[in-house]
Amino acid sequence: MFHYLYDAYNGYRSRLDDIMLVHEFLEEIPIKLGVKTVMPPFVLPYYNGVIPEDCGISAFVFLAGGHFTLHTFSYRGAFFIDFLYPREFDEEKLQSLIDDVFPSEKKSKNYVNRTAGERISRPAIDTRKDFGPHLLFDIDEYAGPDTLDGVFAYFDGLPSKVGMTPIIRPYVIMSHVDGQEVVSGLTMIAESHIALHVFTKSRKAYFDLFSCTFFDTRKVPREIKRELKGRVLHETLVSRGSKYKKFGETAAQKVKFSRAWLDNVVSGSRHKN
Repeated sequence: MFHYLYDAYNGYRSRLDDIMLVHEFLEEIPIKLGVKTVMPPFVLPYYNGVIPEDCGISAFVFLAGGHFTLHTFSYRGAFFIDFLYPREFDEEKLQSLIDDVFPSEKKSKNYVNRTAGERISRPAIDTRKDFGPHLLFDIDEYAGPDTLDGVFAYFDGLPSKVGMTPIIRPYVIMSHVDGQEVVSGLTMIAESHIALHVFTKSRKAYFDLFSCTFFDTRKVPREIKRELKGRVLHETLVSRGSKYKKFGETAAQKVKFSRAWLDNVVSGSRHKN
């Protein structure tokens, strides 16, 4: 399972707020990469959150055996991408395509083969400076929910159990990879997303929870594993938006930037006098 994570900030708010652009982005990127999708993009504008600064657009498309998610936080000028796929893809081309549509000043990325045991390398989580955590499980000998109904029921109740805020009912879908069925589930939460992919024949499963809110790193993994039974090969907790609070723009900075032209007008008037 190949996993690409991309964090970016100091981007263009108008683009990060463009629903049609986000839809087009999720629709075209897999095609340009030669990656198989199994549904049209799902795009959810989210502007009535508890924290106004965390509002924006959440969107995803199921790939065959994986997913492609995009979370924009337009007020903050930030966005986060996950591209998870069972087969290797051109990550340099993916990055180029992202930068063409959503240019940004600050960015970080990872590209790992989770099936081969490669681990995501990022700085230690700093709750004072980072955007949020991302929790991942790679499971062998999987014995948890593995049907459409079972995954739906698990995801329908999981957000409240781990202190997250669901903003849609779960989406579940079945695809086929190398002759075996893959049952995939994903739900959008106000904090970002929760996803699971179960390879029913090999009994391998891949789970991830991305949150823009820091959570109890002992309680949440324990709760998740109550039903995702199996042999956990890797449990990974990494930061997203590392050092974001150092680079993130404040409202005062945005106002100052938008009023910068006034200095030139005033200076020009004084020069004429």
